[in-house]
Amino acid sequence: MSGRVLLPPDSELLHGVRSGDREALERLHALYWSPLVQFARRIVDARADPQDVVQEAFIRLWTHRERWDERGSLRSLLYTLTRNAALDELRRHRRGERVLHETEPPAAPAAPSDDAIAADLRRAALAAVARLPPQRREVFRLARAEGLTYAEIAEVLGLSPQTVANHMSLALADLRRALERWLPEPGPSP
Repeated sequence: MSGRVLLPPDSELLHGVRSGDREALERLHALYWSPLVQFARRIVDARADPQDVVQEAFIRLWTHRERWDERGSLRSLLYTLTRNAALDELRRHRRGERVLHETEPPAAPAAPSDDAIAADLRRAALAAVARLPPQRREVFRLARAEGLTYAEIAEVLGLSPQTVANHMSLALADLRRALERWLPEPGPSP
């Protein structure tokens, strides 16, 4: 027998959490903490602590544990809770920034960055993703950065899987157009 520890399926862990089992919550915490912190970091950037956001998501999971459907995807539920906690944190941050900007002079422009082709491509790609419509951008990030399936993304965002697929297709087309100067010229057809 190998030395691997077998973890219960997500449905068992969610059942445990719904039943008030703190050990199940701790196992969920250990299993999902790192990927959720990475996900939250992409949403809040430097404007908030992603660990605080994920902690808030777990608090919401525990506080409202009786509401969660054990048949649903626990992974989708955790990403949804984290996304909502991150967006709430951004709203609080924006309110605070408004007050701060009313009393401070505007900041000096940033120094020019490296002109290397790789840096330009990275900036162009990030800018192209940032210019995507909000829902399309969210679908793209959940699929590419978080590795969620279309079905999981559909559950997180409250969309149909086909709508998620459509958003992904449009996002990729938008990105191809935005980055065409960095893409190789298509060769002749065989």
